[in-house]
Amino acid sequence: MTNSYAPEFRISVSQLRPGVFIRLEGARWFDHPFLFNSFKVKDAEQIELIRQLGIREVICVPERCDVLPLKPGRGEPEAAREENGQTARTLDHLLNAKRERSRRLREKKERIARCEERFNACIQAFNAILSSVAGGTAQSVGQAVAFVDRLADYFLEDRESTLHLMHVVDRAETAYSHPMNVAVLSLMVGREAGLPPEAMNALGLAALFHDIGKAGLPRMLLHKRGDMTRSERETLEQHPRRGEAALLGVGGFPDAAARVVAQHHERMDGSGYPDGLTGEAIDPLARILAIADAYDNHTNQPDPGQSLTPYLALSYMFGQQKHLFDMELLALFIRCLGIYPPGTVVELSNGAVGMVMSVNPRNQLNPSVVVYDENVPRREALIVDLADEEDLRVEKSIRLAHLPPKVLEYLSPRTRIAYFVEPE
Repeated sequence: MTNSYAPEFRISVSQLRPGVFIRLEGARWFDHPFLFNSFKVKDAEQIELIRQLGIREVICVPERCDVLPLKPGRGEPEAAREENGQTARTLDHLLNAKRERSRRLREKKERIARCEERFNACIQAFNAILSSVAGGTAQSVGQAVAFVDRLADYFLEDRESTLHLMHVVDRAETAYSHPMNVAVLSLMVGREAGLPPEAMNALGLAALFHDIGKAGLPRMLLHKRGDMTRSERETLEQHPRRGEAALLGVGGFPDAAARVVAQHHERMDGSGYPDGLTGEAIDPLARILAIADAYDNHTNQPDPGQSLTPYLALSYMFGQQKHLFDMELLALFIRCLGIYPPGTVVELSNGAVGMVMSVNPRNQLNPSVVVYDENVPRREALIVDLADEEDLRVEKSIRLAHLPPKVLEYLSPRTRIAYFVEPE
């Protein structure tokens, strides 16, 4: 590795050799066959492709080079290069492959947009069901069970589902729903744990209605920031029990799901509420729900500035809060979300910065990443599936506070995130 403090400098293409990291200055993405404007030269064929593009000079980035460029005049003589048209044919092939990649990316973005519309429709349907359940309407339980069945089908029947992250369109947060997030995340873990359909349904119902006991509590109490009085805390800590009672009062609501609602704030070390249960005394489904609920609360705080990134939320839960949760289920939760969960901002091995958009459950080290590129409009931002790029990997996670404002705006301009499953 070269000196990481050496400044970038301009070199002739004749000085290139494999291992030199370069940036194509001023090049538009569609004007060349490479995935990025910045990359490490892999072989002599790439150098010849650069020549065929008519590029005479590039920028050398010493800190990312394996070797330094050749000295001026040491490059391959012009006459020694092949002029049989093979490189030109290779160039055409790669440009066509890049156009095909662009077409697939457009299809993926359109598919995700359709999924967001479906997710918003689910939120609206759930809100109507929630009102019916809260009102004790007889048919509401059947509607709720059918709704959970539709969600669970994604997990039970589609083993190759992909967890996506979507950004909210505006400050109205129309595509964010805490109960829906918690339900999707809980069912994801339930599927991975091999729960049978009946347990999945109970888990989904409990997740969707876990906060129904907050109905009727003073809004000032629910939205209070800072320390609560003892009386306020005791009132709030009764909402799980209030929720259980409300749900049992709705004819036909499963007892198992109501019990999970009552226990979703219990903690493995006995520090939870309302009953201070410990360990095995806590229903296994409630242990799953507790993890999903805590995670979504960490990543979607009322004050967005206080929210943790998904990566930091998992790190905090595993490093600082593991005594509160079932460790096997927490490990399962982390495995489902991936080492780099959706929403994590990362630096790639070529120096590019991007945000994890979706997780490949079969290859967690190689998620799909939407990449920042000031030369590409945000609405056309490149999505890179790292599983398809053998020379590219995640180098490290980046805190949002460390991002330049223009990069933060490009990658993550909105305040809340929501998760859903897209069937293949």
